[in-house]
Amino acid sequence: MSDALAIARYHIVMVAMVACVAFGWIMTAERLWVVALICGLDWFLINLMNRITDVAEDLANGIAGTARVAGSKRLLTGVAAVLMVGSFAATHWVWPSLTPLRVAVQVIGLGYNYPIVPTFRGFSRFKEMYFFKNFGSSVLFVLTCFGYPLAVGETRVASWVEIACLVAFFVPFELTYEILYDLRDLEGDRKEGVPTYPVVHGALTSRRMIDGLLGFSFVVLLLGLVLGAIGVREGLMIVASISQLLFYRPRFARGITSRDCIVLTHLGTAQVALWIVCTWLWERAGLPSNIFLN
Repeated sequence: MSDALAIARYHIVMVAMVACVAFGWIMTAERLWVVALICGLDWFLINLMNRITDVAEDLANGIAGTARVAGSKRLLTGVAAVLMVGSFAATHWVWPSLTPLRVAVQVIGLGYNYPIVPTFRGFSRFKEMYFFKNFGSSVLFVLTCFGYPLAVGETRVASWVEIACLVAFFVPFELTYEILYDLRDLEGDRKEGVPTYPVVHGALTSRRMIDGLLGFSFVVLLLGLVLGAIGVREGLMIVASISQLLFYRPRFARGITSRDCIVLTHLGTAQVALWIVCTWLWERAGLPSNIFLN
């Protein structure tokens, strides 16, 4: 079971799903649980294909479940293909507006995992391209956690300024996860020649980048709150930047481990889930759904 969960990268699937529910609620005033399941499925497919294509790197980094993946590549590829085709047929029948976004997500995912991206030096993978490796993941999160709810929700209740503010907070915050995972995989990425920020710039510069990104995400929410672009309900997400910093800095000093990355991702999931529950209880108590300072 632990190998199966590691292969599925369930911690990433879970954080994407709860983020989809939270941002979908903010933008459409609906709790889109089924859309969150589709979001989770798409992340499962992307992560599964990544495990299949990165066996050598994952073996070098000691990632759990890699030996099982190595022995079942064809089976797992077939399972992924059947799930993708079947789910596309089902969701297109119910929500045709979701199909273009799902196609975009899976095409980017394929480009991340397979050498189909044209470059001046031939075809490559997003994963093997400096900057695009990390930025591509952020684009996927924006498409699945913001785009999916907007495509399916009946009414958009958030302004585009509010949505832009939340995206501007979320992208740099999500990038800190990417860099922390790359710090964990430093030795394996170095051997495989993957140009991650830690490989190219070193651990210390990567730490400074994480601090800067967390600071930027903090300031974006703070300015949005003060200027009235977002309310206190969304402003509470500022806690995520603070907790991320407090969690990772002591662990950076001794070296980021796989367990650190998984626990950190679970921490993010727990914070968003707590936000969803507390917001629901707040509204059930008849209190104002949001408070704006300006």
